[in-house]
Amino acid sequence: MCASSVFIPIVPAGGSGTRLWPLSRRSEPKFLLDLTGTGSSLLQQTLRRLEPIADHPPIIVTGAVHRDAVTTQAQAVAAGADRHARILAEPSPKNSMPAIAWAAAVAERIDENAVIGSFAADHLIHDVDGFTATIRAAHRAAELGHLVTIGIEPTYPATGFGYIQEADGTPEQLGAAGARAVARFVEKPDAETAQSFLAAGGFTWNAGMFVARASLILHWLDRLLPQVADAARQLARLGQEHVGPEEIDRIWQGMTSIAIDHALAEPLAAEGAVAMVPARFDWDDVGDFHALSRQLRSARPAAQQGHDDATPAGSAVQQGSGGAGSDVVALGDAPVIADASRASIYSRTGRPVAVVGLEDITVVDTEDVLLVLADDHAQSLSGLVANLQEHGQGHLR
Repeated sequence: MCASSVFIPIVPAGGSGTRLWPLSRRSEPKFLLDLTGTGSSLLQQTLRRLEPIADHPPIIVTGAVHRDAVTTQAQAVAAGADRHARILAEPSPKNSMPAIAWAAAVAERIDENAVIGSFAADHLIHDVDGFTATIRAAHRAAELGHLVTIGIEPTYPATGFGYIQEADGTPEQLGAAGARAVARFVEKPDAETAQSFLAAGGFTWNAGMFVARASLILHWLDRLLPQVADAARQLARLGQEHVGPEEIDRIWQGMTSIAIDHALAEPLAAEGAVAMVPARFDWDDVGDFHALSRQLRSARPAAQQGHDDATPAGSAVQQGSGGAGSDVVALGDAPVIADASRASIYSRTGRPVAVVGLEDITVVDTEDVLLVLADDHAQSLSGLVANLQEHGQGHLR
């Protein structure tokens, strides 16, 4: 069973990544950063990953303040090719549904039968072949008239992710496409509930990837959120390059701020219109420094695993003279000396960093702030960032 409609990727590039502060800031958010020392930002890695499955250049939806930086990075990926991404600049943040609706309306004008796929700009996936196979299966399932999501096999009882519950039975045609019927979406659960999901089976993590016909996205919105559908069509019809920012802003403000999960996925799942394709690839949303540390450690060459001086990004890590071994990974150009420590160190200053007798910590050294974070408190960092203004340090956000 082969997909016959064209596929147009959508890349919502928003958010500020507060749990990766002070690397990620409002002026330079997570998706614009090279967080793993590969030489490419997360956005650029996303665009390259989409190249094998895209029949048209991707549509990137980002904040107006980031439009120039996103354009520069996207052009670097497309250098030498006539496939430059189209950039849509949001006047203000309104969550994922308005961004996807606008892009869907643009895609429908490109090809009325187009299937679109929405993929966050700040996720980390290494297995491109597995990703390609998964999204092609989702494309086939979307042609059957479903909203298709990608399910990530849970590896622990995570409370930071939403969950997808499979339905008891899957129609034969949907199963032939490589998909499974969805019973419901569950918001981020508490630890006890997450553990029960893993014990019961039939639950996958919701990675926020959605594939569907562009026309169906708008059709569903006509019924569930008509003001979003109307505004999206207006924006696509006018074309951002032909009207002033005031007109774009006027139309945009008529949109409801809501995530696609709540706007479409949850109500459509109750109607039996949602399908899930199990992911055939590794996935990490790199949501905090604990997750980033895990990625940096896994990126080390196998021959270096467990060696005190192993680093994925070329930083100099030296064993101290105390005689106790350390497990330290470093990103940046700072020389690091470690004794009896397990730590992740990120430096933008080149200033030497020394750690002694510290377990499971992250050190981030930037030009204007130094962060020392216990990894088991990584999820709490966004609260600190939210209070910077209150403490007279709002300029650091």
